[in-house]
Amino acid sequence: MKKLFLPATSFVLGILLTAAAYNFFVKPPVIKNVLVSSVSPLTTKVVYSIADSVTEGYYFPTHDNLLVMDRANTETCEAFIVQVAPNKFTHRHVHDDTEKIFYILSGKGRLDLERGGKKESFIVNPKDFVHVPRNCYHQTFCEGPDSLKYLAIDCFPGGHNPEEPTWDSHAVAVCKMKGWDYKEARIKKN
Repeated sequence: MKKLFLPATSFVLGILLTAAAYNFFVKPPVIKNVLVSSVSPLTTKVVYSIADSVTEGYYFPTHDNLLVMDRANTETCEAFIVQVAPNKFTHRHVHDDTEKIFYILSGKGRLDLERGGKKESFIVNPKDFVHVPRNCYHQTFCEGPDSLKYLAIDCFPGGHNPEEPTWDSHAVAVCKMKGWDYKEARIKKN
């Protein structure tokens, strides 16, 4: 029995020392932007309408956003209708946390995109589907006689920004950054 005690003790101590050394010296991978969501997939709204009569309006100096699906109701996305009047354009901006996809509903326009320091322009027409990657400056222009109207969906690969948990909180932040009056942006002009 004594002959087995020393090797067994050495074996167990070796395992414990290996585990301790692993936990002390080997750093586990850091997971950034872990999504902690209070959204229950069993109770969230499922069907949304893009009818103007049921969407909340945000009327910015450059364009209108009609909220369809608030980020507060989802784990990683939001949706809205963007309307850009003839001869108008959205402000040039970038998202470090969001991929954006558009589906052009009506009108004609242009998307200016800057990625990797290279500027590109794309003509957009009804039924076109557009992907704007994260960290790419972009801006849309209406280039026809009618408003450019598209369904925009923001996809947050790392989860929503906890400082802007709702679309409305994001709109407040954008207004503050741009020097726009948030209260004025909530009033339809026409």
